[in-house]
Amino acid sequence: MAVMLPDRWSQLKLPSIGKADPAEQERLLKLFWNRAELKKELQGLDDQLHNLRNKLKQQENANARLQQQIEQLEMLLGNPERGFDALVHFGLKALWRACREQLERFAAELKRDRQDAQRKQQLAEFQQDRAERLKVADERLRQSREVADAESERLRQRAERMAKLKGFWHYFRRRALVAEIAAQRERCVVAERQLSDMQESHRTIEKEPWPEFPGLTIEGRRSVNLAVIAYAQILYAKLAVSGLAMDSRLANNRSVESAKHGGLEACLGRIREITAALAQVASQEGRAPLIKARVEKTAKGATWRNATETVPQPASLLPAGTGGVPDANVLVDDYWDVYKVLLR
Repeated sequence: MAVMLPDRWSQLKLPSIGKADPAEQERLLKLFWNRAELKKELQGLDDQLHNLRNKLKQQENANARLQQQIEQLEMLLGNPERGFDALVHFGLKALWRACREQLERFAAELKRDRQDAQRKQQLAEFQQDRAERLKVADERLRQSREVADAESERLRQRAERMAKLKGFWHYFRRRALVAEIAAQRERCVVAERQLSDMQESHRTIEKEPWPEFPGLTIEGRRSVNLAVIAYAQILYAKLAVSGLAMDSRLANNRSVESAKHGGLEACLGRIREITAALAQVASQEGRAPLIKARVEKTAKGATWRNATETVPQPASLLPAGTGGVPDANVLVDDYWDVYKVLLR
């Protein structure tokens, strides 16, 4: 038995240790990475769910506050002693909003006009510059064509001379002329190449696209802003006599619960004044010359914080009396939310 063991040793098959099947290894590796990707996606979904829950909670809180405000407003409007105060309050807010919308429309219109004018000037300058460069290119093209034609004519003349020198006694003259013709052909090639370059340069200038519009210049934006500020001052001056300018500013910054405008008759009178003021704000009659006069006056003293600033320094806009009513510095008090309208 002991003798036979060595002979059978080679027939024994032991399981290999540490040698996995490559296909199995690849499969396990894919499973590992798939598991890692799934965990990563699951974590992202958990974060998204958490954010959505927070947003939902915030929205629910906002809806609850809004509902509370609606209920308070209903109670306020249902109170005979305070209901008309609320009506005056919202009328004043509507007046403030109407003034801001007037400024926004005016700024948009003025910006569009300035852009159109600046674009037309840009295109006019571009066309003038291109016309001048085309004129120079035309002259160079003409000169290059003349040179090419002259070189071609010289080559033709030499070729004609060569054709006439057929006798054997012209051998040496033909040999010299061959060298001249070869040199002349080189000059023709150079002249044709220069002519081609001039033609390509001419076509490039002709096909130049219109330049991109860079937007309003700093000076253009400053002029728009000065006009908007002047218009805001005009609106203030119109509404300051009756006190609606200040009251609308207070209403815009306070809650309806704090609104107190007197008794029933006083509130009704204020509502009539607001109605007339809204019509006055919407009217465009005589607006342009008033704005022009104020811009000319304001531009003389306006200063800017630096060379790229487009909003003037508020301190440089000194208020001046108009019809016995002092102007407000609309930048300091931010009347009609003018800072939101100004171009940057």
